Amino acid sequence: MKFKGKDGGPMYFLFTFYSLLLIVTGSMAKKKQQSKVNKAPVVAAVKETATVQKSAVAPSAAAPVKWMMIALAAVVFLVNFHTLSFDYTLDDPFFTKENPNVSKGLSAIKEFFTHAAYYGVFKHHDASYRPLMLTSFALEKDLFDFNPHTSHLINLILFALESMVLFQLLRKMFVTASVWIPYAMTLLFVLHPMHTEVVASVKSRDEIMGLLFAALALIQTLQYADTGQSKYLIFSAAWFFCALMSKETPIAFVLISPMTLWFFRSVDMKKILTAVAPYAVVAVLYLLMRSSFIESDGEKVRILVNNNGLMAATTYGEKLATALWIQLKYLIILGFPHPLSYDYSYSQIPIISFTSPKALAAVGVIIALFVYALKGFKKKDVFAWCILYYGMSVIITANVLVDIGATMAERFIFSGSLGFCIALVWLLAKLLKADTGKVDFSNAKPLFATVTLVCVLYAGKTIARNEVWQSNETLYESGLETAPDSWRAQYLYGADCTTRLSKETDVAVKKELYQKATDAFRRSLEILPNNSDVYLMQGFAHEFAGVLDSAIVAYVNTLRLDSGNIQAGVNLGSAYLRTGRLDDAIQILSRVLARDPDNPDALTNIGAAHGNKGLFRESIGFYERAISIKPQQQPNVYMSMSNVYRYLGDSANTQKYRALMNKAIAEGGVKR
Repeated sequence: MKFKGKDGGPMYFLFTFYSLLLIVTGSMAKKKQQSKVNKAPVVAAVKETATVQKSAVAPSAAAPVKWMMIALAAVVFLVNFHTLSFDYTLDDPFFTKENPNVSKGLSAIKEFFTHAAYYGVFKHHDASYRPLMLTSFALEKDLFDFNPHTSHLINLILFALESMVLFQLLRKMFVTASVWIPYAMTLLFVLHPMHTEVVASVKSRDEIMGLLFAALALIQTLQYADTGQSKYLIFSAAWFFCALMSKETPIAFVLISPMTLWFFRSVDMKKILTAVAPYAVVAVLYLLMRSSFIESDGEKVRILVNNNGLMAATTYGEKLATALWIQLKYLIILGFPHPLSYDYSYSQIPIISFTSPKALAAVGVIIALFVYALKGFKKKDVFAWCILYYGMSVIITANVLVDIGATMAERFIFSGSLGFCIALVWLLAKLLKADTGKVDFSNAKPLFATVTLVCVLYAGKTIARNEVWQSNETLYESGLETAPDSWRAQYLYGADCTTRLSKETDVAVKKELYQKATDAFRRSLEILPNNSDVYLMQGFAHEFAGVLDSAIVAYVNTLRLDSGNIQAGVNLGSAYLRTGRLDDAIQILSRVLARDPDNPDALTNIGAAHGNKGLFRESIGFYERAISIKPQQQPNVYMSMSNVYRYLGDSANTQKYRALMNKAIAEGGVKR
């Protein structure tokens, strides 16, 4: 990795910071250990194993754990500091400023717990149920109002807190290992480039919260195993409930928790079953709430190829083969996180069959890992736990048990990647012949050097990758390179160019944006033809560029594929009006009003069409209905009404609406 360009300074600073951090904390650890030796020269040897009996205190507890936790939090902020200046991107607005329920603040908390996550925006239930995540955004709204910089700061605080919690969890799991082992595992997790989406995307707060609360629950479970105190069962249930209220995927901890006790504690089966009981009870409660609140109306979410490219498979065999190949891709990217992409929609990942070498390789790797895990289960092998943990963490999003609303996403293995980071450090320790129970600077220099190198490489990639999440413009532009065959990446880039086109005043820049938008939409339709969303946005681009004939074609195509699309109908009626096709405008707008009688834009446009035909009374009727629904209108609406009343000889209303027009102009127009 080359340290150059705008990332060079941060990279050199990071390398220096991390190196000094290791030296300082290592020196402190060494001094404390020497002090211990002087006071108590006889030290019991620690056996290197994944299991323990009763103790939950690491033998290397003399190490500066407090400073290690502070250092983890500092690394989180150091590597991700630039995200504090970023805007909302992708779906972020759907959970913040564009969500009517979240905009109400905590007063809408009942809505969060009785509706799906996207219900406030789309008014229908999807498969997501994340009330606690929505509650966090509502609280943020009440305290700070909507501000992307505040949202990113909260994400960083939560991620920093998560790093400290995971460090404590791994210390409790690897109690016979040197404290540097769980520290290295946590550090790799914190720095892994695969997590840029979760940290830099405000919406992905649900991933952070889900794993954070699940880790806290597992800590309580280990506490119960060590002490036998029932209060820890209550604490584990409470934290696990919070995890499931944040994200669906932590439900895997119903299996992960007893597995962790089996691997990392020597307790009988009765105690394991007792410890897992709170998870089972909470999981049942969660499923009942979910089925009662977001599935009770019988709505079924149909997964389309637009969202999940696996739906393009013609047979189940093709779907399964492609899904397994995606799982191998995750493992490859975990090991070598390049290139990374915000999108993997159709057809960035082509459909394959089991005759494909990719599918055969995926099957071979998955079977090999599964066989190893089974053989290592009885031996309580650390790698076996990592494999099983990873598999349980990703199975819900693997498109194998259930179909989900995405083909692939880096955030889907956020939790599972912890297993990879644990396995990587454990593997390096074995390869470099480091005694995991006695690792420190004096006896494990090759291990420290290797982990440091990996951390610096990870940090460099993370810093560079974070930059593309600054705004939709930078993110969508990156998609042209990382996902050139994705219909969605092309579409979103075109949509962003269209948005900028609508605000641009420079003629040359408008022409350039229009060309980029139309090229992207054309490419998107080549990848996934007959896509009404693309045609609609294509119509906007043509309209903003003043190419109304092409806009009409795009809107007609939208309605051909989606006859109930209100926006396309309104826009088509407006385009007909502006090109003088008054009868066509009245016809299409009448169809819109049959579906949506109170649509103010359709009413004003059909009022204008009637006025241009000389049907002034009918025109006034439509205009008055529009104003009764939406009292604040654009200046041109008041001007049109003033003209109509002038034609009717009504001077009083002529002056009235002329005054309203002037007022609207003075106020800079009315925002739609």
